[in-house]
Amino acid sequence: MTHIWPFFNAAFPTAELGPCADNVRLANTDHNSSIGSAIESFARSASPIGRSSRLGTPNTDKRLSLSSVQSKSFCKGEPHRETVAQKGHRVFQPGEYTYNFELPLESCLPETMEVELGSVKYELEATLDRAGAFRPKLVGKKEVILIRCPSESSLEGTEPIAISRIWEDQLHYDIVISGKSRPLNSTIPIAFKLTPLAKVRCHRIKVYITENIEYSCRNKKVHRIDPTRKILLFDKRADGTTTSAFAGSTSTIISGGGITNGAQPTSHGPNTSTDNILGDLTGELNVGPTEMEFNVQLPGCNVKEKERIHFDTTCKDIQVHHWLKVLINIRFTGLGLLTLTHPDCYAPLKSGCQ
Repeated sequence: MTHIWPFFNAAFPTAELGPCADNVRLANTDHNSSIGSAIESFARSASPIGRSSRLGTPNTDKRLSLSSVQSKSFCKGEPHRETVAQKGHRVFQPGEYTYNFELPLESCLPETMEVELGSVKYELEATLDRAGAFRPKLVGKKEVILIRCPSESSLEGTEPIAISRIWEDQLHYDIVISGKSRPLNSTIPIAFKLTPLAKVRCHRIKVYITENIEYSCRNKKVHRIDPTRKILLFDKRADGTTTSAFAGSTSTIISGGGITNGAQPTSHGPNTSTDNILGDLTGELNVGPTEMEFNVQLPGCNVKEKERIHFDTTCKDIQVHHWLKVLINIRFTGLGLLTLTHPDCYAPLKSGCQ
């Protein structure tokens, strides 16, 4: 995509009136105060009304003939004024010249991105042609960051993801994630409800995020898939220990888990179990669902490169998407350790930091 704005051109008729800038701030304050009146007087003299006032005098009513006009315009001793178009340039006094512009962008354009094997960038380039054969052009470039944001009517940020399953007739679990898309450097609210249907022990709950990057070029004839990256975001253990890859994650046990009335479990509590998140299931008082709420922190833009993740993209040649994985470690009585993994939670990450 290329678009050109000709802000000033000596060949344009408007070049006779001034620099064609929206705002001019000259380095010389005296000259700055008088530039407006000078341009106004020049425009008035260049208009048909100004020319008629100069050619006619109040003392004569005679219509000037072509010969008299030519004799007055090219009489000896009167200098001939060269126009900007004839000179091919205009002198800009030292100062700041501001040119305002805007450009609507199509929604199909990909956002700014930079991954290992590809990138999409947008730049503004300003070119200044100087008069003279031995004066090179002045060229300046500035990168413009293009960010894709969801529309106001989009439900991705508010529509929840709900998962309800029964695993091997031993454990019923409900997982609810608030929103299908989250910005980087924000938290993902996750609600758990674990209902034991047998005597099971839940040792830990882990939350991962995986990143998949695919490249294609030459009309999809060349295709490459990078190895899947897997980052541990949050780890909740039965003994109350929590590990967060990025500062800001929190966990709260609402009910169950060996506590009552929403109180936090303590290591000295009579109903707490340090090897089971679901609490002590040997008695009848504590048998019931355990409800928890996690706020899992996502990485931002200022983390280390190996911990940084890219946002989801819409470019046809560079595809980046993410999955949120919840891993629950449980153990049955008399059986070994089993791992329950659910990659059912799709979590697109939007560009920008919150």
